[in-house]
Amino acid sequence: MNNTRNIKRFWLVMGTVAAALALYFSFMNNRFVNIDTPLSSAEVVRADTSKTIYTKGGGGAYIRFEDAILNEEEVNKVVDWVNEAPASAKTAVDHIEGSIHMGIALRMKHNTQVMIQYNGKQIYVTKIGRFSKNSRYSLQHQALENYLDQELEGTYYGGNLAKEEQ
Repeated sequence: MNNTRNIKRFWLVMGTVAAALALYFSFMNNRFVNIDTPLSSAEVVRADTSKTIYTKGGGGAYIRFEDAILNEEEVNKVVDWVNEAPASAKTAVDHIEGSIHMGIALRMKHNTQVMIQYNGKQIYVTKIGRFSKNSRYSLQHQALENYLDQELEGTYYGGNLAKEEQ
């Protein structure tokens, strides 16, 4: 009889612990993908960037992608720019308009990720949490846009696609 009581007590405690852990992880994941939650440079494990390069040659046009890894200083700048943007500079969106000319992928600890994508006109930030929970918003930030434009200089047949389209 006493042994049955101990088994029931054990499973009750284990169930409570499992439920508490599930709630904790769910809360932490939802907190990360909130558009107002700041990023931390210390949480960045790796930062990759990719940009589209348009060139002419051999009677045709060619498109290739140039990948690089951001250094610590660049990562800190990008994270600071995203964090310093006020709530009024962020607008939740469902999808990204146009072709992406440049993207920055911040791979974070705990299997989360932040994607910063730029189509030459608008910056989009997508926070991807654990369990495939994500949020996406457009971001208005002049310093970050200037940085992305500078990185894209010369990538569109020697010019900048964003400037060519205007």
